[in-house]
Amino acid sequence: MENIFIVEADLRKTEAFVEALDGEYKISFYHTWQEAKVVLQHKIPGMIVIEDCKPEVDVLAVLDWLHRIDVLAHVPVVVFSDGQDETFESKCIRLGAADFIFRPCSKVGIRSRVKRVLAMEKYEKKMVQEIAGVDEMLDMAKRDPLTKLWNRNYGEQTINTFLSERRNHGALLMIDMDNFKEINDSYGHIVGDEVLVEFANTLQALTRKDDVVCRMGGDEFVVFLKDVNVHSVIIEKVEQIMVTLEERISKPNNGGQISVSTGIAVSPIDGRSFNQLYQNADKALYYVKQNSKGAYLFFSEEGSLEARHLKQKNTQVDLDHLKCFIQEVGYKKGAYQVEYDGFKKIYRFIARCIGRTKQEVQTVLFTLKSEKDTLPDMQEIIFSMDNLKNAVHESIRRGDVATNYSNSQFVVILMDSSLENADMVANRICQKYNQLHSYSPDIDLTYDIQSVTAAPLCNDF
Repeated sequence: MENIFIVEADLRKTEAFVEALDGEYKISFYHTWQEAKVVLQHKIPGMIVIEDCKPEVDVLAVLDWLHRIDVLAHVPVVVFSDGQDETFESKCIRLGAADFIFRPCSKVGIRSRVKRVLAMEKYEKKMVQEIAGVDEMLDMAKRDPLTKLWNRNYGEQTINTFLSERRNHGALLMIDMDNFKEINDSYGHIVGDEVLVEFANTLQALTRKDDVVCRMGGDEFVVFLKDVNVHSVIIEKVEQIMVTLEERISKPNNGGQISVSTGIAVSPIDGRSFNQLYQNADKALYYVKQNSKGAYLFFSEEGSLEARHLKQKNTQVDLDHLKCFIQEVGYKKGAYQVEYDGFKKIYRFIARCIGRTKQEVQTVLFTLKSEKDTLPDMQEIIFSMDNLKNAVHESIRRGDVATNYSNSQFVVILMDSSLENADMVANRICQKYNQLHSYSPDIDLTYDIQSVTAAPLCNDF
């Protein structure tokens, strides 16, 4: 039953109102506004009926007060009045009064006016909820489902709209977590998703409300700093972001801190649209990922000759950049270590070549196994894998290729090697591993060897 508060200094004037509504609504009477105000602190009525009767009740002051209290602002207020004062009525309506009831008024008239006001209030609430639901759906369509950041489409649209005003400028940061695939491979996608959410929350916390933060996909994020194109200011923000991310986010099971790489493109020097800035920041990021990781790089220094040549699509400059991106920076002792996807491509290429060169090539799969029936501790597996990688690194040539196969397996391609030589190399790696891992005899290292055979020719005509 809807509760109606009546605030009236002379309660005899409300007899007709009570007779019209008694039994259909719960009626509460208050002689002064102060009495009603005390109850309103813990009870919200469906309607307030009030008559101007100073000093006990000042309707305009009451309406102003109700309008400023969030939980009461939507409670409908009906004003009693004995006369036709249009100025007073206009002020009340402007302050939020839902209706007026002028005396004399019949019981039928009172009942119908109250029902109409309450029905309108319910309808408005329903409409507000429906509109809020539509707004929520529209907002969700703009967001990345996992991190709740803006998605690529909305981020691109927002940045393009901002840059369409010629006086506007900004810096686009392409931020990527180094070796994120290892987290997914070692700990699973649920843990990987948790890391991405924390990564996104940290980015959001470190940027301004007007900046654009979006997830492009995977572990790649874009931050667009509006109205910022001074390198020193950009550097300060980029370093803050990278340091904070690396401090806050760590790999599970004390697996160490993550590292972050960033490519930077600045508008207008590097582009006047999202696509131009994105492509240039991507080039800078790719250079960082291929050379050092855990660093940041501007696509161009302001107005440099190199930047202008790139914009003019000078092919020689593009080739110079390509060479920087793809060449290995300095040879290191031991096997050429790559991620698994790259390893597969190298294996397939070798399988093609050996049909012509007749070269012997062996694959060796090293597997860590617990000597007990129980599963080994994940932290112990991680430590053992690090020792296995070091043993491989110190035991084979730099012309060989190696990669992680799983969180407890490591695979090596031994070039120009017979089965006997491969067995000797594998034994040497096991001995080195045992030297490095002597503290924990519970995890044993085994290996299997298989020759790489020439890939069959596919005759599709």
